Amino acid sequence: MPPLRVGCCIIRLHAIALGKMLRCGTQNLEANPIVAVLSGPIGTRPGGWPSGRRGVGATPPAHIDLHEDVKPIEQHGFTVADFERDEIQLRMFKWDRHTDTPESIDALEPFHVVTFPRPG
Repeated sequence: MPPLRVGCCIIRLHAIALGKMLRCGTQNLEANPIVAVLSGPIGTRPGGWPSGRRGVGATPPAHIDLHEDVKPIEQHGFTVADFERDEIQLRMFKWDRHTDTPESIDALEPFHVVTFPRPG
């Protein structure tokens, strides 16, 4: 069986998000979109969110068409990625440091789960 080939990038940014890049500049990617994942920060200081630094929330640039499955969430969290031979599963978690205790992280349930099967 050939190796799993999936266009995917996982980025640690101070947000949690998931989307498929359908176009970048003049390059049409609709036939094989790139999955973009913002894996989330388990800890960020107050004002460390993108909107706190730039004054605006995270949005795709004008030269990229992105289908946002999970729009950027500026909240503490993380993503667990399970890479299997026939699929990749992403489980996304979020945690609120103002209302949740650090001990509650161990019992979190994912707020979003997605599985990408092996192409072909």
